[in-house]
Amino acid sequence: MEHLKVPPHSIEAEQSVLGGLMLDNEAWLKIADRLSDKDFYRRDHQLIFVAIRQLLEDSHPCDLITLSEWLEQQAKLDLVGGLAYLGTLAKNTPSAANITAYADIVRERSVLRQLVRVGTDIANSAFETQGRGTAELLDTAEREVFAIAEQGARDGGFVPIKQLLAQAVEKIDTLFHREDAITGIATGFTDFDEKTAGLQASDLIIVAGRPSMGKCCAEDTELLLPDGCLCTLANFYQQRHTEVISLHDDWRLRPQKVTQFIDDGHKPVFRVTTRLGRYVDTTAAHPFLTAQGWKPLLELTVGEQIAVPRALPVFGNQALRDCEVKLLAYLLGDGNLTNTSPAFTNTNPEIQQDFAAAVQAFGGVQAQFYYSKTRATDIKVAADKQNRQQLRQRFSAWLREKLMRLACSQRHLAHTLAVAPGTITYWLQGKNIPTPDLWRRLVDFFAPEALPFSAQEYAGMAKNHANTLMDWLESYGLRGKSAHHKFIPAAVFTLPRPQLALFINRLFATDGWASVLSSGQAQLGFASVSERLIRQLQHLLLRFGIIARLKKRAVKYQDKRNLAWQLDITDAQSIQTFMQDIGIFGKTSALSKVQQALANKNHHTNTDLIPRAFWDTLERAKGAESWVSLAKRAGIQGYSNLHVGKRALTRQRLKQLADALDHDNLRNLASSDICWDKIVSIEPLGKKQVYDLSIAQTQNFIANDLCVHNTTFAMNIAEHVAIHSELPVAVFSMEMPGEQLAMRIMSSLGRIDQTKVRTGKLDDDDWPRLTSAINMLMEKPLYIDDTPALSPTEVRARARRLAREYGQLGLIVLDYLQLMQVPGKSDNRATEVAEISRSMKALAKELHVPIIALSQLNRSLEQRPDKRPKMADLRESGGLEQDADLIVFIYRDEVYNEDTDAKGTAEIIIGKQRNGPIGTVRLAFLGKYTRFENLAADFYTGNDGYE
Repeated sequence: MEHLKVPPHSIEAEQSVLGGLMLDNEAWLKIADRLSDKDFYRRDHQLIFVAIRQLLEDSHPCDLITLSEWLEQQAKLDLVGGLAYLGTLAKNTPSAANITAYADIVRERSVLRQLVRVGTDIANSAFETQGRGTAELLDTAEREVFAIAEQGARDGGFVPIKQLLAQAVEKIDTLFHREDAITGIATGFTDFDEKTAGLQASDLIIVAGRPSMGKCCAEDTELLLPDGCLCTLANFYQQRHTEVISLHDDWRLRPQKVTQFIDDGHKPVFRVTTRLGRYVDTTAAHPFLTAQGWKPLLELTVGEQIAVPRALPVFGNQALRDCEVKLLAYLLGDGNLTNTSPAFTNTNPEIQQDFAAAVQAFGGVQAQFYYSKTRATDIKVAADKQNRQQLRQRFSAWLREKLMRLACSQRHLAHTLAVAPGTITYWLQGKNIPTPDLWRRLVDFFAPEALPFSAQEYAGMAKNHANTLMDWLESYGLRGKSAHHKFIPAAVFTLPRPQLALFINRLFATDGWASVLSSGQAQLGFASVSERLIRQLQHLLLRFGIIARLKKRAVKYQDKRNLAWQLDITDAQSIQTFMQDIGIFGKTSALSKVQQALANKNHHTNTDLIPRAFWDTLERAKGAESWVSLAKRAGIQGYSNLHVGKRALTRQRLKQLADALDHDNLRNLASSDICWDKIVSIEPLGKKQVYDLSIAQTQNFIANDLCVHNTTFAMNIAEHVAIHSELPVAVFSMEMPGEQLAMRIMSSLGRIDQTKVRTGKLDDDDWPRLTSAINMLMEKPLYIDDTPALSPTEVRARARRLAREYGQLGLIVLDYLQLMQVPGKSDNRATEVAEISRSMKALAKELHVPIIALSQLNRSLEQRPDKRPKMADLRESGGLEQDADLIVFIYRDEVYNEDTDAKGTAEIIIGKQRNGPIGTVRLAFLGKYTRFENLAADFYTGNDGYE
């Protein structure tokens, strides 16, 4: 009988509500905020309710006549049962006295129906997961249930002043008998608490500071996407791609989500160039990964080592034909693309034949050899007339077979296509082919069967059509490109791994080489006069884990020397990888000599070593054990002479030591996707358009094949509430991973340099402080959720669960508000942020808890002489300014003025306080501990005025 169950509803209650509204229009005011048309079970009742609502909200009377007239005008009177049914509703309802009770019944049944629907959906999703994990299914189920709860949260209304007066007097009496002047939650900052009386329950507090000056890169910086594409930062910003390649804690490069896109305007930019020839244009505050952790460019100097990708194992799945891959490589290397027909010049007969075979496989063109006694053989690619006639005959045979199968006459086809019958005859004789417009109409005529001819084959049938290979090259933007302006087209970057290897193989067959120097050093190389092409090739080699050094060189040509660009591959592991995964067509003998040279010589590298700074990490990991003992356990020959701290580590040696110590981080570093490259120059470029990205969890991304990187006041308050007030604190950290946040808190509480904590290089006197900080936090009610891009519904659900489990919350911190997402699409981000702020204010009132929401500031304040933030500087400020009870800005003058007298201090500017004064208080800022602290009472003169 399960299938006979009827969804919960009450027809009588619905009829009584509608009839009551027709009898007493004033009753609308009682139920307007209780019901919506979706709450009614029957469709006709929904239509009637909408009509009544429209009439009453437009200040029109609503009785039997006016209601029927309105429905008739909307052509809906028959849908609701006509005038007779409306009359029945009014007749069978004695009065509207109990309309509120009827409305509650209708609403209750509506909620029950929604629960039935959601329950059914949840059950179905469990049986048919469609590839979704249990975590995603649970999250969806919870979100749908809470969505019903949100719709149903319509309790409340007006309360008589008499009742409120009694509550207010009771609150004043309670405060009078308190010895402490702080009526809310104390922040630990004395002067701030005096102005605010602490953080008040149900308040929404906005804390905003200096806009981030982190990962700003120039607009033409190229980013690698997970599908293999390269995209400029400007296009990435405009197209809102969702993922980039990022370095994770295990030293591996993997895709990571982008949480925010920021236009930073025009700023001074510097070009950082490394020994391998890679470069990136960034702002001075842009962090780079060093052996000591992430450091901004302004702290780096020439000669320092930074992390760069050693391997970018990203390949696409957009395959081309093998002949197309070969032709692109050959023509980019030794091709002439400036004439009406492409040409290829090469002296190797094996390569010549391979090129000709690729031309033949391409179709519609043929290779014509031009031999010369004084110069290399030229191979020109011309239209293949014989192929054109074969294609026409194939088309005519196909058309004849189609007409016979469909029993369609030539005359009928001619009439359908609006052409002369003779035109069809010419097609069948192979004398000509349809024009492009007729070709499309022919496809439609024989639909759904597709014509068995590619666009390239159709072009090859045309009598005077241009060279199809040249047209194909033009589609990639290569037609007419001189040697200096050649580039690798975007299609190559999304090739599958085997075809990308084929492309590089044939490209090296033109201007590449394999040689053994007189010193016995094996080397692979490639040269080109096109800087763009050579840099693209350097990047593509990284896809296979091949490190190539780029340099300029002068090439003698006739009586002058021209500038060229050269890639050198000298790292033994990279050479082995190249020969194993790629190879060079037509140069087998040279590769054999390189292989033999590698086999007869120990592998040494000066391009892929681990910096000496990591000896310190090994030192701490081994503890009291001697180096000799550790080296013996690691199986290292010459264990008595490790050159500890003096020489850089090879990957093999680091792995041996890490295995002996069973140290996962060092073991991962030994096989990492990065290598350490030396900065050779830092050059100012003037102002350029720059963009910023926020990356979930890892906070870094790969830009131009370099690793580049991206809340203290609020967290200090959170620490104080959890430790001293011992009230549960919920922290939603949507930008910083929970582990990093915990490290920052330990640094703050233990007064330990943040850099030491981040790199693990703690001094002897730091360990007791770290232990003390851990003991302080161990049993405290501080809870961190680092899920990125939460929605208001998700935040509400998780806060409710925490409150149910641990009791009344003391504080909620959101880091930060602009990273929250609103399900569905909105016309603009300001509207979304306004909805988020309203939701957070409602949550603060519901849970009776202060909520601190961190917010971003607009970049415009950076252009003002006075950089102190104002209300208008809040990003998407309209909704925030309206909903917030307290708005606090943080300003540090030393950030902008190097010679300021206010070093080591911060101004906490109260820009808005709904129930208190605005003004400024001053705190000490201990940057290396990421901590704010109180200053002496007479340090400054505050403003005690009210807004």
